[in-house]
Amino acid sequence: MKTQGRRIIEALKRKPHSYLEMQRLGISTSPQKRAVESLAPNERIIKTKGADGLIRWKVKTLNLSE
Repeated sequence: MKTQGRRIIEALKRKPHSYLEMQRLGISTSPQKRAVESLAPNERIIKTKGADGLIRWKVKTLNLSE
């Protein structure tokens, strides 16, 4: 069974989400906290600001073998 954080991270890997979009996933009442506490050592959260002014979160997997 996956944790709330891992389920949110999976969604953030598929496409960037705004705070509202993360809330609408219906996984957690504090999805940004769950995502941060569930990151693997080779994962990073990247926040970008869109043309509409909204902050969007995405998760990028880094190649740490180098």
